[in-house]
Amino acid sequence: MITDAELLLSNEQTINAGDIASTSHIDTLAKGDAISPGARIVVKIAGEDVVDAAGGTIVARLETDSDDGFAADLKTLITGPTITIAAAEASPAIGAGKIGTVLLDAVIPPGALRYLRVKYIISVSMDSGKADARIVLDSDKPLDKGL
Repeated sequence: MITDAELLLSNEQTINAGDIASTSHIDTLAKGDAISPGARIVVKIAGEDVVDAAGGTIVARLETDSDDGFAADLKTLITGPTITIAAAEASPAIGAGKIGTVLLDAVIPPGALRYLRVKYIISVSMDSGKADARIVLDSDKPLDKGL
């Protein structure tokens, strides 16, 4: 996957509980579909220890707005699947120990306004949750090792 620092929304951002916005947002410089056709949003997460006895869920969504404060015309472009986290353990569901569990990997749909960000909705407490989110023009693809 080719990455661009200008398209980075979260880079090992600490996340632990609640509704958390990505540390950065992207200014597309234009209202409308200024993102390259086929561009993807990729969000990955990792966490060492889930400290909630009851467990919970994590979901990521791509949000857009015409204002960089995300208060004017806020709308959700796409929501990832809900990841269920087991109670009080280092869960493989969140890539225990390394960034790698995919929360969202999808083509950015039409309808983007000027600004884009990722919002993490976390209903579980984690000790050392980290998230990466970026816009890419391609996804990871396995190479044929026989070449």
